[in-house]
Amino acid sequence: MATFAGHMTDFNAFVSPEYPVLHTILPAEETPESIPEGFSGLSLALLVKGIPSFLATIPVARDDVDRVSSSLEAGDVRVAVVGMSVDESELPPGAAPAAEPWKEGADDEPPSLPAAFLSLVCADGRKIGVARIVAREGTASPEEVARFVLKQIARGVQIPDLAQAG
Repeated sequence: MATFAGHMTDFNAFVSPEYPVLHTILPAEETPESIPEGFSGLSLALLVKGIPSFLATIPVARDDVDRVSSSLEAGDVRVAVVGMSVDESELPPGAAPAAEPWKEGADDEPPSLPAAFLSLVCADGRKIGVARIVAREGTASPEEVARFVLKQIARGVQIPDLAQAG
């Protein structure tokens, strides 16, 4: 589950209308290598205008799988998107845009990029962190990125495609 630093009141959250949600727990042999030991892979999709839209496969502690599944089965979910700034130093290797040579060493602080953190809000109130989408350029505000992501989800754009488009 994704955690957010600070208080939720510090961020502008945008929330979608309700969507039906599909989920499956992946068998151990189909679980991606990115899922740590002791966790199960939970694949999530929303039904947007009747068409499944893949969100992500996320790790869920094996002890929590039944509770998370029950929350997802409790009814439709909403997508909450929070706009935040992310330091390039927080990104995985190779994910940050290449430094512009003329700016190298210009300042000691790593540049921050606007990002959107997605979570599902289940009918029973459980929040499930799904994805972080970071814009490749810092020209938009985090709120603009969050609103854009929510609009794209409403159009049925797949989250992996959105992550590449940022």
